[in-house]
Amino acid sequence: MIELILKSRDFHKINNTNEIKDEMMDFISIQFLDFKQEEIDWVKEKFGLDFSIMNHTEDIEVSSHYFENENQASFHFSIPYFNKTKHMVEEPLFIIISSNRVFVFLTSSLDDFFNKTYSFKFNASIKHLSDPKGMFKMQVEYISDYYADVTESLAKRIKTLASRVLIEKEFTDKDLDIITQYNFNNLLVKESINETKRIFSMYKKGEWEKRMNVKETIDIELNDLAVVSDYIQFNFDRLDDLKENISNKIELEQNHIFKILTMVTVCIAFPTLIAGVYGMNFEMMPELKWKFGYPTAISIMFLSVVFPIIYFKRKRWL
Repeated sequence: MIELILKSRDFHKINNTNEIKDEMMDFISIQFLDFKQEEIDWVKEKFGLDFSIMNHTEDIEVSSHYFENENQASFHFSIPYFNKTKHMVEEPLFIIISSNRVFVFLTSSLDDFFNKTYSFKFNASIKHLSDPKGMFKMQVEYISDYYADVTESLAKRIKTLASRVLIEKEFTDKDLDIITQYNFNNLLVKESINETKRIFSMYKKGEWEKRMNVKETIDIELNDLAVVSDYIQFNFDRLDDLKENISNKIELEQNHIFKILTMVTVCIAFPTLIAGVYGMNFEMMPELKWKFGYPTAISIMFLSVVFPIIYFKRKRWL
């Protein structure tokens, strides 16, 4: 799927590059969903762009996420988001700006997520777009707004879990797995924000900033991302507190169980010992010939259970 926004602000959706007519070539933005190699080749042929940034997406160097030359500035963002199964995954987003156009490459699943979340903002913004600079500013603002929203979503989930564990005092062993998952989600967002901040900082130092002149917007977004980063750290701290709290409560419950088992063992041990002694049936055991030998043994066994119970009650184990 290909989406185009013309300078006339007309919006077109087509299936492949063969459907792009001559009058559509006057676009300020083109977006490729689930892009294919033939579409990349078409852009290379028509506009002479460099797509080397797509070949090193796993590298951690900032040069693998931002690249510029005389003809273009290329950005690679790794966007974490919640998929249809409510699990957080990462998808790549590539933005290439030239002197008069913006090219966007992403997956349809990521585009669907953005459309559901920000369709109202897109529809409002597109009416005021007239050049690639405006489109680029809108893309930058989308990214920073998204990080704030996804961080807020994670914070709400963590707060709900904290309320259940700390206030309602309801928790299970599975909550530790949930905390681990939330930590992983926070980590994805944290890494992505750090990478985005590095990309924006690199862009500000480059030559393309002098052409686009959006430094003020970039500075605002960097400040916003710094605030979001602080809030993500707060999420990490809250999750650490929750994990420690749950672990302590589980440990206390286990200690209580061990106490009960200890009491049961002690209460059973003495009667078992007595029964074992008199079960040996040696000839020289005078108690076996006593008239009250049996009730005496039963009474001793009974008392050997009662006395430990009284002792443990005084120690407040019961």
